Amino acid sequence: MHGRFDILFETARFNCSEVKAHFINDCCFGEDLAAWLKDRLKAKGMQTKEPYQEDWGWELSVTDSARSYYVGVGGNATESAASKNHGEWRIMISKRRSLWEMLIGKNKMSANDPITFSLLGILKAEPEFSNIHEE
Repeated sequence: MHGRFDILFETARFNCSEVKAHFINDCCFGEDLAAWLKDRLKAKGMQTKEPYQEDWGWELSVTDSARSYYVGVGGNATESAASKNHGEWRIMISKRRSLWEMLIGKNKMSANDPITFSLLGILKAEPEFSNIHEE
């Protein structure tokens, strides 16, 4: 497996149509989704830092027990949807590893990492979310 695990889903709950003045690029959607996930992950006992913008979307640091992760989010509007905010969202999970761990191939991201189960549980609990799948 590569160093990242992705979860995709669809919803109209978050902004994926209005480009904000503070966006680095026109595709930097996910600010509200990142803040929402931060609160849900904290409620599950994880430590989270404030989300920050990247040139492709938003990211936050999450610590679950002794493991640390980067959780990135980005979305694209669905062209034919009735709501301008209906779109597909991607959550990208990467495990934070030391240079040594990367060099020797240790502590790789896996579909069995507890954070993947937590995120899937959070998403599946929302009736407004559909087409939830892993990639």
